Amino acid sequence: MKKFVLTLALLLPLAAAAQTEISGGARFSVAADYKIRKGLHVNVEEEVRISGAFQSLNRLQTTVGVDYKPLKFLKIGVGYSLINSYSYVDRSFKAPRHRVFVDATGHFTWNHFSFSLRERGQYTHRTGTFNAYQNTPDAFALKSRIGVEYKGWTYFEPGVFFELRTQLNAPWGETNGGMQTKDDGTTYYVYTPTGYTHVYNDRYRFIFRTDIKLSQHHVLKPYALIDFYSPYVIDTNAEGTRLFKAAYVDQFRVNVGINYTFKF
Repeated sequence: MKKFVLTLALLLPLAAAAQTEISGGARFSVAADYKIRKGLHVNVEEEVRISGAFQSLNRLQTTVGVDYKPLKFLKIGVGYSLINSYSYVDRSFKAPRHRVFVDATGHFTWNHFSFSLRERGQYTHRTGTFNAYQNTPDAFALKSRIGVEYKGWTYFEPGVFFELRTQLNAPWGETNGGMQTKDDGTTYYVYTPTGYTHVYNDRYRFIFRTDIKLSQHHVLKPYALIDFYSPYVIDTNAEGTRLFKAAYVDQFRVNVGINYTFKF
């Protein structure tokens, strides 16, 4: 009941703050996949993300991981990513974020089709200076992905996937009383943070990808990501006592990318 009242208190008076944004970008990555023995692989990837129409560097991301197939139809993996986001406004890199993930992928084949389901749990630690009432310092999320690939051709393996991301501990709070007005005319609500308890789906993604086998050791993977992204944005003062805005901000993003993987 409290969450229902809070949702009405936050969303209805502030509905005008909700907006829809459309954006795009590109991603380029190089990866190495080393086979230690059958079913056990170590992989490293470096990714560059570009925002807008190739206007600005957005992120550099380095990932290392290990995959293991204990069963023919099951693969498990663990990994770590170092995330360095770039601020176009400040012309500098932001404080890095550290991400750890673990996933399990089940799959089965039918004729030339391969069907898969992957569940990935991830933990992201945010460093640097930020408003802890707007952002979670230690964020947990779950990514669920289903897909199908066609493996009937020798050199091409096209596939389509759908992925749902669920935030597990986003910031939440309560408003106390009605709208207040500062001397400069800014309106706000008296606000009390209640912790990182907001669980919701914030991204729905379609992935279109084709694996192009250039040779036994070289694979090129062009792809497209089509995202509907709806984060719940909370705007408070540094003390977390005044709430200026709280709304879901709908965004539509299209990213194209290409990955080159060397297998050895």
